[in-house]
Order: sequence, then C-alpha cells, then structure tokens
Amino acid sequence: MTRFEREWNGELGEFWKKHAREEAQRLLDQADKIEVEDDGAAKWKTNGSYLPADVVEKLTFAGATWFSPEATEAKRETQIAKELEAYRGNHRGLDAETLAEARAAFGEGTTICDVITGEKITL
Repeated sequence: MTRFEREWNGELGEFWKKHAREEAQRLLDQADKIEVEDDGAAKWKTNGSYLPADVVEKLTFAGATWFSPEATEAKRETQIAKELEAYRGNHRGLDAETLAEARAAFGEGTTICDVITGEKITL
C-alpha cells in the first residue's frame, strides 16, 4: 500500500485525507494539459513526458478512467530507458567547476560514482 493510498483512505488522519483528495482534484483539473494516445497512454502536452507513477495513482484514485495506467507505465519505462541511454552516450565526465564543487562537498581524495553511468571519479 502506498502512502497516498493510506492518505486517501484516511489512515493517516483527516488532514492527510483532505490533502490527498485536494491533490487528486488539482490533477483532475489539469486534464486539459494531458494528451491521451490511441493506446490510452497519457503524457504531458508541455514536454511529452509520460505521466509519473504518482500522478497516475492520484488520477486513478480520483476516478479518472480516460487513460490507461498500464499503457502509460509501459511507455514511461521505455521513455526513461531511452533517456538514460542517451545520457550515457553523451556523458563526457565532469567539468572543472563540477569537480571543484564535488571536492568542496565530499573532500579531496574521495571517490564518487555517477549512478547513471557507473563512472567512478577520485576527487
């Protein structure tokens, strides 16, 4: 059970129940900003990103039946995989400024790892 589901059902108190319902309504009110494809997959018109899982969950609890959560999830996962692959292909390491910031944050000689590329960098 997700936290939102617990909020929606009132398990965390009236405050969170009210908050969950307001959040779901806010998303329902933005339905005009969502494009639904022929297969039912839903994405934001503004940037073409398929709806995140939390948004799908909230809309579903609010009773939205005009899109397919399953189709949206499948296309979101494919979209994310392509974006991560593009990042890995285009990544050229950290620039001097970012390295300096990392040294300041983690300390000289610390090894950090880019969790997307797997690249390890000793500062």
